[in-house]
Amino acid sequence: MTAVPPKTAAELRRAFLDFFAERGHTIVPSSPLVPHGDPTLLFTTAGMVQFKPYYSATGEVPYNGRAASVQKSLRLTDIDNVGLTPRHDTFFEMLGNFSFGREKGSYFKAEAIAFAWEFVTKVLDLPRERLYASVFAGEGQLPRDDEAVALWKKVGLPESRIVALGRKDNFWGPAGGRGACGPSSEIYFDLGEQRPACVPADAFWGESPGDPGDRFMEFWNLVFPQFDAQADGSLEPLPRPGIDTGMGLERLSLILQGVDSIFETDVFAPLVAEVRAQSSWWDTSTRRSATGDYYDRVRDARGGAPLLVKDLLRDERIIADHVRALTFAVAEGALPSNEGAGYVLRRLLRRAVTRGRSRTGLAIDHAFLSPIVSKAVEIFGVHYHELVEHKDRVLRAIAQEEANFAQTYEAGVGRLGEILATGITKVSGEDAFLLHDTYGFPIEITEELAREAGVQVDREGFERAMEEQRARARAASKFAHGGGTEAEPWTAVSEGADSDFVGYATLEFHGAKLRRWRTRGTKFEIVLDRTPAYPEGGGQVADQGTITAPGIWATLTHVYREDEAIVHCVRPEQGTRGELLAAGKAGALSVHIAPEKRQPTMRHHTATHLLHEALRTVLGEHVRQAGSLVAPDRLRFDYTHFEAPTAKQLARIEERINGWVLADRPVEWAVVPIERAKSLGAMMLFGEKYGAEVRLVSTEGVPEAGIVGSRELCGGTHVSRTGEIGAFWLLSDSAIASGVRRIEAVCGLEALRHARGQDALLQRAARVLLTSPAGLPEQLERLKNEVEQLRKEAEKQRAASLKQQLRQELANSTKQFGRWKFAVMQVGYRVEMKLAREAADDARDSLKDGAAVLILPSAAGSTWSLVASASASATNELGIRADEIIKSLAGITHGSGGGKPQMAVGGTKDESTLAAAKAWAWDYFASVASPKGEGEEER
Repeated sequence: MTAVPPKTAAELRRAFLDFFAERGHTIVPSSPLVPHGDPTLLFTTAGMVQFKPYYSATGEVPYNGRAASVQKSLRLTDIDNVGLTPRHDTFFEMLGNFSFGREKGSYFKAEAIAFAWEFVTKVLDLPRERLYASVFAGEGQLPRDDEAVALWKKVGLPESRIVALGRKDNFWGPAGGRGACGPSSEIYFDLGEQRPACVPADAFWGESPGDPGDRFMEFWNLVFPQFDAQADGSLEPLPRPGIDTGMGLERLSLILQGVDSIFETDVFAPLVAEVRAQSSWWDTSTRRSATGDYYDRVRDARGGAPLLVKDLLRDERIIADHVRALTFAVAEGALPSNEGAGYVLRRLLRRAVTRGRSRTGLAIDHAFLSPIVSKAVEIFGVHYHELVEHKDRVLRAIAQEEANFAQTYEAGVGRLGEILATGITKVSGEDAFLLHDTYGFPIEITEELAREAGVQVDREGFERAMEEQRARARAASKFAHGGGTEAEPWTAVSEGADSDFVGYATLEFHGAKLRRWRTRGTKFEIVLDRTPAYPEGGGQVADQGTITAPGIWATLTHVYREDEAIVHCVRPEQGTRGELLAAGKAGALSVHIAPEKRQPTMRHHTATHLLHEALRTVLGEHVRQAGSLVAPDRLRFDYTHFEAPTAKQLARIEERINGWVLADRPVEWAVVPIERAKSLGAMMLFGEKYGAEVRLVSTEGVPEAGIVGSRELCGGTHVSRTGEIGAFWLLSDSAIASGVRRIEAVCGLEALRHARGQDALLQRAARVLLTSPAGLPEQLERLKNEVEQLRKEAEKQRAASLKQQLRQELANSTKQFGRWKFAVMQVGYRVEMKLAREAADDARDSLKDGAAVLILPSAAGSTWSLVASASASATNELGIRADEIIKSLAGITHGSGGGKPQMAVGGTKDESTLAAAKAWAWDYFASVASPKGEGEEER
């Protein structure tokens, strides 16, 4: 037993790693939270993910067969329980020790159980009488794990504290649906009969390990991988049965720090406190009651209705958990988006914002995530240095995403409130889809908000609406491929495989055989056994060319994929369709691809790969491709990034690519097993379906220039050396969606043509302005200054004229009540607000004792401005306040506004209410100036 058992999270990490390092384990750093090389997983969900290949490997394994790690993990399976229970979270740290097979220093159950018992009883000094273990009870053809029972008894655990549980509890994996899996044995800690204050009195606390309660806290899972799960669900014996353990740092901290919830440990408490600091709900005088009743109500410090403490605490904990997860993920380069891992992050962020801004909860009315992010970096940056390194990027990305969602949040909540206010018992699928499509509410957030109001959501109806949208998109795509016409059924001509693409090696193929054909309106489509024609896909446009035979010539108008088939759209120019069909049946067709179209397309395609790598180098490894277009005349590349690159960054990107081009490095491609591509670090696009073998396109780097190579999975056509690209000219960079930007560029001859066009424009502009191209900036600056000066003078004259006109109309609209003078005037012409304010000031000065109301169209013309002014004497003696006048007028006109006692402004869109507003203003002035019915004197 150590003198002082570890308690803090930092001490626990160190103690765990030191313990297993002393026992021959290699300490392996955490693998990425976002496993870019494994499209089967959105996030790393367990410590063994990075070790999966070693359990089924047949050759040498690293680390001498033993490894230990502290793994960053993220799961959303328990998201609905976050904040409701003492233990659930989304992001967590998994302490794990691993062994692969029996060779070298590897080990299996006996050593794994002995190590675990020694660590928890001697290093952590946990009381043995409160420790329990579970084992696999057996299920179907899988036997009970009696070996584990015997081993637990051997280390000293009484059989009375060993429980047998089913496959759901004690058979683990596999991660991602395939790979290593096997029976497990879990260690539980009895938290005691006294339930914590955070567990409601009517909630089940727990009676034995494995039950739904939290009394018996499972904190360490020892998995014994013995099987290899296949794609069809069958289990094959693993070549190397091994050990895979996972111990949640947060749960372990709860136990050792003697608190009621993981959110009260040192890994969460500072985050929760930071969330609380952003809200004004909590009165500083608020305290828990003596009984610790979790249902106590907290007084709203702003005077609102009391709220349940449990609801506020849950919201705080949800925000703390979600922001912690976001901080780690974004630091690795993942960004919120509408698909894949990005959708999960966007859901977490929007759920956090929704919880924070809820009017019936924390009611935070400002951007609040950034301080919590900073606190997370402060807490975890000591161990995870990437958080500190990328802190600024994380803050910018999350702040921008929060700001974007906040713009539509209020409108979305308002719309959902209107829907719920109708008294419905279920939100329709159409309404849920509207909230998703128009207001950016993930369906899960709509369900959660509706559930809190006691209303269900028609999830099936929502999914139907989503599928209908996808079907419309697919139909539009097929419609576009076919020129907007439905196709006739295929007519078979010959048997055998079809659509073998030979276009990587050649632009011509002779002896192609026709497999089938069909018509689509006036158009004609065919499928061949082999073809060099590249079908539109992966961002690359379709090839153009011709299909010929003796006496036959047809134009290839389009090429696209339909399932696995390559469909050629052809237009006979010489010879009939029948003659073309006969030549195709005889295998006498020749397909010719236009080199003047294919070659520039290849230049642009290879350039997109170089661009992708340059963006990741200059802007950060978080950059990911989000779409592309590769055509003969240009390239378009969409990428994830949270802000506009600077001019210097864009220049660096362009220079980097051109340096790569000048170095004339080879571009190679090969079909390799997907696991090989992953091990080489090839870029993969989430959402793409990859087979067991993939086409890997590799571009050699330029080490002397600090340019690393590029490896991407790609089915497109490419140049063989970077020098063939010729030149790279970046045309533009722009935002196209939240967190997504678009670069357009040209290469080769297109870059030269663009340069010539730009030069021609400069020459023309220079001739018009009677200067040289070099003198254009100076000449334009001079002209700009002259125009600005003329504009200011014209505006000054216009303002003076309008001001004089306003003064005259104001004088004509003035009425006098004794010593008091008042004016209410509606203007028919548009006036800038600045000028309206000045006119109101003039009115107040000219009236001396009195007040005025001006109603005038705004400069934009879509709204009406309301301006009120009052003299100091009118305010002091009559109690007339301009801000109160505007407040009353806003109520009459369904508008808004505010200001100070002597000057206030407002606005309305409802022109029909202006007459009533004027009438009210005159009545008001008359009432305050003539309280005893004194007559008025009109001027």
